[in-house]
Amino acid sequence: MGGGLGRFVGDRRAELGLSRKELADASGLSYPYVSQIETGEREPALKAMRGLAAALDVPVEQLAGLTSPAQWMTSATVVASSPTPPSAVGSERRHETVLLAVERRLREVPPLQRLALLSELTARTVAELSQERGDG
Repeated sequence: MGGGLGRFVGDRRAELGLSRKELADASGLSYPYVSQIETGEREPALKAMRGLAAALDVPVEQLAGLTSPAQWMTSATVVASSPTPPSAVGSERRHETVLLAVERRLREVPPLQRLALLSELTARTVAELSQERGDG
């Protein structure tokens, strides 16, 4: 996860002559969080990307473009693959919670990238449904 983003952050940090601690301080993030981003253990939330982008002197869109599309789709896939029927008690609340989480994550993604991510998610969901039905 996040190999491209982590590699970019590490390379750019080194290019600027910053230590991880200095990058963490400059971006308003914790040292462990920055370390996890660089090693690919974690991808930053959009708020964290803003801080990183400013500290690394790059557009936030550049960092967002390096994140894994799977990160943005994980929550939505839970709804698509859930065996619980939408009419079941409690599932509407879970459905709404997942949708709100996905919306929050996508809110600050540039519109064209947002469309590409949603298009990919739709294509994956259609493929999953086709497999389930035996169409593909």
